[in-house]
Amino acid sequence: MIALIAIVCVIVVLAAVLVGLYFGTQQDPLDLIEIPVYEVSVDFRTTVARTNGYLGHPDLALTPSGEMIVVYPEGHGRGNVIMQRYALHAGESEPSWGEPEQNTPESWTKSQETPTIYRLDMTDGSTRYVLISGCPSWNGEEKANGFNCSVSLDEEGEEWGEFTNWYGEEWAKEETGREPFDVIVAMSSLTRLKDENGNYIDKWMGTFHDYSFTNYVSYLTFDGERAVWSEPEVFIPEQRDFYAPPGLCEIEIVDTGEEWIMIGRANARNSNSLACVSEDQGKTWSEIVELPACLTGDRHKAEYDETTGKWLISFRQVLPGKESIFSTDKIMGVGWVAWVGDTETLLDLAKGNSESGKGDAFLLLGREKDTLTNIDCGYSGTTCVDGKFTLVSYGSFDKSAIEPYIMALNFSLKDVGIV
Repeated sequence: MIALIAIVCVIVVLAAVLVGLYFGTQQDPLDLIEIPVYEVSVDFRTTVARTNGYLGHPDLALTPSGEMIVVYPEGHGRGNVIMQRYALHAGESEPSWGEPEQNTPESWTKSQETPTIYRLDMTDGSTRYVLISGCPSWNGEEKANGFNCSVSLDEEGEEWGEFTNWYGEEWAKEETGREPFDVIVAMSSLTRLKDENGNYIDKWMGTFHDYSFTNYVSYLTFDGERAVWSEPEVFIPEQRDFYAPPGLCEIEIVDTGEEWIMIGRANARNSNSLACVSEDQGKTWSEIVELPACLTGDRHKAEYDETTGKWLISFRQVLPGKESIFSTDKIMGVGWVAWVGDTETLLDLAKGNSESGKGDAFLLLGREKDTLTNIDCGYSGTTCVDGKFTLVSYGSFDKSAIEPYIMALNFSLKDVGIV
């Protein structure tokens, strides 16, 4: 009996030591952030949609009237695309998020991947919108089938056409020896081009990647009312062998007016996020470099605040993990976050130096309730009007959440105490 008690005591002590060592080796992701950290108050939160099921991966477009259109899949990537509006509704004195719209195209119900939405201001003064959804192969359940594109030709994006498929199975049948493109997060960015005189034209460069972490660009133009996408070309082919091993993907292009800054996720989780700069609208790029921890994560989305001259870049914080004998976790993060800084600083960091510092602030937008086992949040839509940011993302941002839901934040940098 005494021997049994002694064995139990040894086991308890050993367990306590191991637990202490485990938690002692855990690193707080915020300890690695090189700039001041601010937490955006829950007072600025609004629930956009919450059900008993999984809702995720939203994107956002601002209409000329000031309404906002959010789209997101009813599921993890795959699933019916739901559209809601932030607008002034009957009987209300303030705008609010309306119910899911019922007149969306039938083909949206079969969306195979994260939808993205963009407003296009045409040179003739009209406004159009595009909604794009990739068609990747999913664990043998789906075959690679290029990407789908839906177009709205009216100013407020109220009526939409059905999906048309680009560079999928039908295209491959007509092209000898070609395979459908295996498109993931299409288009993660869509950047407008200028002519030789510096005037914007009706042409945009879109980006996506595949499972080999080859990134591609496809150019959007219009033939009358019909959207036309050019055949995808490899993004920075001369650096492809460098950026594929760290898993560059989900590219965001930040247009500063003079330069384009590329920021991308490093999916292999063995490096920080990656960046480079183009001074000729994506024809050539500087050497790809790693960004500091304060800009490292997934699905960066940038928005400029003209009132302060600051960029806000929303993303999901994912840092390379600290491996030990007590943990096999390769990543760590707190959830949905944002970086705030000026153009000069962002350009410096994308060129591999920090002469202008590393930014003004790191914002905690929505902490995930459980980041030890999963970080599933942070893909977002972003807008800024007169210094007021509206950001919409998904995640389990409170302890009662069983599945991710859609949440909006509406705040200014002054509200947070930055300026």
